[in-house]
Amino acid sequence: MKRGVVRNALKKAAVPIKDKAKSNAQGIPMDNKDIVESIKIGTTLKRSQRGRQDRSRVTAYVGSSHPLAHIFEFGSAKRYTKKGAYRGYIPPMPFLRGAWDSQKKVSLDILKDEIWKALQKSARLLARKAEKGTLTAKQRAGLMK
Repeated sequence: MKRGVVRNALKKAAVPIKDKAKSNAQGIPMDNKDIVESIKIGTTLKRSQRGRQDRSRVTAYVGSSHPLAHIFEFGSAKRYTKKGAYRGYIPPMPFLRGAWDSQKKVSLDILKDEIWKALQKSARLLARKAEKGTLTAKQRAGLMK
């Protein structure tokens, strides 16, 4: 399976999670328009987020690029200034985790369907090539496994 096929399938599967996260973020009591608009599907990490990642691995992410999104997702502790003045706290309002929990079955079904369609398409292509006798040595070896 080519990486591009898997990446596109993951992007399609992530759409219900993204849509649900956007609707969940509507409930954030502050000016939530910026947070809602910042929720996107991505397939790459920033350099600072990358670890030792297998080059053959394909990943997709649903997340927010808003600088305060993590505070709303996880909440904050009670905050005080250096002089001791109380500045409040923010309770957790998990808009991303709730989206994953409610949409994971739908997303995994979409992923399964997209991968299955790609496999069927590849099988039809290989069958046509086999009928014509134009399979490459690598394709023949792969079919013998």
